[in-house]
Amino acid sequence: MTMRKCVNSLLVAAALAFTAGCGESESAKPAEKPAAPAKTPLVQTKQAADWCKEHGVPESICTRCNDSLVAGFKAKGDWCKEHGLPESQCFACHPELEAKFKASMPAGADK
Repeated sequence: MTMRKCVNSLLVAAALAFTAGCGESESAKPAEKPAAPAKTPLVQTKQAADWCKEHGVPESICTRCNDSLVAGFKAKGDWCKEHGLPESQCFACHPELEAKFKASMPAGADK
């Protein structure tokens, strides 16, 4: 009898485990739409926290305030020889950049 009780207990446990798994399977659920990729901001938030009011770019990438950054921009090929600053910050050659940087400026940074 003891063996029979063990077998019955195992069968009940197996049945419970099986029925607990019943229901809608993961593959039967409708697939969630992937989130639209976030647009990468021109200026990362952590960089914008130190905005250079004088030059209209983040202080962390302002070569006019920190000339030690110049070599890095030149090494990447991001340099405007005519105006002596990164091409990616040259508003004279790329006036559209000024509007993009202004749009990235944190609230109150211009005060």
